[in-house]
Amino acid sequence: MVEFDRSAFIAKFQEEATDLLQRLNEGIINLEADPTDRPLIDQWLRDAHTLKGSSRMVGLIEISDVAHRMEDIMVKVRDGDIRYTPEMTDSFFEALDTVVFLAENAGKESAAEADVEGVLGRLTELAESGVPGVAAAPEAKPAAPAGPVAPEAQVAEADEGGEAGPSQEAEPEQGEAQRDTQLKIIEQTTVRVRTSQVDHLLNLASEVVISEIKAVQRVRDLRNTTAEATEALRVWGRLKAILSNLSPEEWNTLQDDIGVLDDLLLSQRRELAALSKEYADDSSRTAGIVADLQEQAMELRMLPASTVFNTFPRAMRELAHTFKKDVDLRIEGGDTELDKKVLEEINDPLVHIMRNAVDHGIEPSADRIAVGKPAQGIIRLSARQEGDHIVIEVSDDGAGIDPAKVKAAAVRKGYITEPEAKAMSDREARYLIFEKGFSTAAIITEISGRGVGMDVVREFVVERLKGSMDVESELGEGSTFRLTMPLTLAIIRALLLRVGGQTFALPTSSVEETVRIERSEIIKLEGREAIRRQRRTVPLVHLRDVLGIEPNGDEADGKAPIAVLGFSGTRIGMIVDEFVGEQQIVIKTLGNHLRRVDNLAGVTILGAGEVVPILHVPDLIANGRHLTGARVRRASGQAKEQEKGPGRILICEDSFTTRELERSIFEAAGYDVETATDGAMGLTRLKEGLRPDAVVTDVQMPNMTGFELTRAIKSDATLKSIPVVIVTSLERDEEKAEGIKAGADAYITKSVFNQDTLLDTVERLIGQ
Repeated sequence: MVEFDRSAFIAKFQEEATDLLQRLNEGIINLEADPTDRPLIDQWLRDAHTLKGSSRMVGLIEISDVAHRMEDIMVKVRDGDIRYTPEMTDSFFEALDTVVFLAENAGKESAAEADVEGVLGRLTELAESGVPGVAAAPEAKPAAPAGPVAPEAQVAEADEGGEAGPSQEAEPEQGEAQRDTQLKIIEQTTVRVRTSQVDHLLNLASEVVISEIKAVQRVRDLRNTTAEATEALRVWGRLKAILSNLSPEEWNTLQDDIGVLDDLLLSQRRELAALSKEYADDSSRTAGIVADLQEQAMELRMLPASTVFNTFPRAMRELAHTFKKDVDLRIEGGDTELDKKVLEEINDPLVHIMRNAVDHGIEPSADRIAVGKPAQGIIRLSARQEGDHIVIEVSDDGAGIDPAKVKAAAVRKGYITEPEAKAMSDREARYLIFEKGFSTAAIITEISGRGVGMDVVREFVVERLKGSMDVESELGEGSTFRLTMPLTLAIIRALLLRVGGQTFALPTSSVEETVRIERSEIIKLEGREAIRRQRRTVPLVHLRDVLGIEPNGDEADGKAPIAVLGFSGTRIGMIVDEFVGEQQIVIKTLGNHLRRVDNLAGVTILGAGEVVPILHVPDLIANGRHLTGARVRRASGQAKEQEKGPGRILICEDSFTTRELERSIFEAAGYDVETATDGAMGLTRLKEGLRPDAVVTDVQMPNMTGFELTRAIKSDATLKSIPVVIVTSLERDEEKAEGIKAGADAYITKSVFNQDTLLDTVERLIGQ
């Protein structure tokens, strides 16, 4: 008999477990809000029972045991034997995280790293007492059944030993038949398809769209040829009139040839006209089919926004706990559908925006009450469709973004100068938060102030998704981050235009308007060209100058074609040679070797086979503003003057082990390292003329603590510019607050200390 290989079904189980675990996580969040929701409890039990049965079928006994233990607890909650409390949520999340780890590492040695025994013990304690407690000894695991399992067992999902589980009460025979019928219906109306197959299908559909565009061009070519044939007949008619003046002898010689040519031209013209009409009709019908094919193929890859949104209630709960805030997350528009590729890319930006909203937006409950706000802050996450774009908004009712604080931080860290800050509007100041490495936090900690996050939002939304961002904020009232992205990354509407004899495509989503302006209407402001549109002054720039294209002739004296582009609150007019038209195009990427070409977002292929570059609007606007003389913000990632020699670090630490560990980390990274065994010795070295790029210090040291050393450095005019990084085991909020008050630039607790954290923090401070 051939041995049954359960490992072959693990991949199928992992697919099923992903959906089950997501629903189980969502169920726990909802149960915490309403522990009496009986339908929700019943659904949760069904999902846990399915997880238990499916994992046992493929031999993943540990997952089955954890699911079984969770099921036991929830049955008691359902039956009223124990009361669901918020404390249970943490225990369930721990168990579900363990299941996720076990499922992802099924069949791998790393699965043994999970503390399954501890989780089972804590769940057992919870099941027996209704209160999370110290781990109890887990029950003995039954042996996994050997050999193949009967199909009947798969349907029934029988528990080990043939005993009915808590949710497997006997049902009438008719009920079993009804369940079987429902299962059959589901099996017939749904199918699991690998996403790679859907992606391939959509790519093929895109190729068909390109072929259809080419077919439309062929119809135009045929019509032009038919028109030329008609013109040829007219010319031939005039020639016959001339030939009729020949002598009778000459006419008789040519008459037969003339008749043949007459018939041939008429016949070819009729056939060409008929062919043109038939091909046009066929092309029209094909266009309709291709449009339907394209729409259906795109819908295969469309997923509801809730696919991503539903992961945030748990994440928000944990974030609020981390930052000690009271936050209510409200989700709207979860049924809005968008491309799977967009969903995959939007998750990280949303995580950073939500984290920013909790950390910097929502105030502590005491502060909210003091200004007349409810103690609990509200964050709204919503999605809606507008035309061929998706708009996702994250708004909060927190403190809002203080433009003055942002400007001050930007000046302090060298992003802008004082004069630039004074000339900057509040709206422009808000966009500074998207600069790489920017943060308004007073101090860098393990969870805040690193300037990593909002720049990632810009990178994903603008660079990868070719979308746009907008920020609205009012002090004391809150902030709204609005992300606008294409519904799909495959096909867009584009404006075709010509510059310097070349054709380019502009996504219409970023084109606010196209106008033809008399050149006399172009005004000069401080030596730069501009136009007035809707009571606003719009700076102008020649697109050929942005793209570095030489003009192909003298500028025409007629009206100037101008495309007014809008992005992230900025408008600029691009002067082009001519507008070609607007049409749907298929985006083709440039490949990894050309991933980041300035001003280009990709290419497309037109009907005549012409390869046309698709312009990247954010780049055009940034480069256009530079040409018009507008201020361009200096990103923190720009090259700076190289310092002579390696960086130098002063380490003040009384523990020999810690001091030598930190020394080895910095020396391995190329730094020169000086050490001191306490704060007093470190300060003496500084007073004697040592000028390190940064000071790394402990807090609890003899003679002078790290806090005292920090105060001494920051109060000395010759030393205060040296960044101070505190590395300590003191983790309480009041201790961190004392570090901030002392003037420390960063505060790293040893519980989360690692090499990358320390080096990254120091490099950021030195870079600033």
